[in-house]
Amino acid sequence: MNSTSFSALIWWLIPVVAVVSAIGYTIWVSKYKAKFDNETNRSMNEFAKFQNSFKPKK
Repeated sequence: MNSTSFSALIWWLIPVVAVVSAIGYTIWVSKYKAKFDNETNRSMNEFAKFQNSFKPKK
């Protein structure tokens, strides 16, 4: 493979990967992000309760 064909391959590969990544991110945000956010908030609330259990009670 000579330098010119390799350079052309790279110049085609980078935009294709960028477009596929953008489509994948869009699908993830539209369908799955809310589920992960809910799990994260639930986990953070549980951790806050755990931390509060060590605070002295008044």
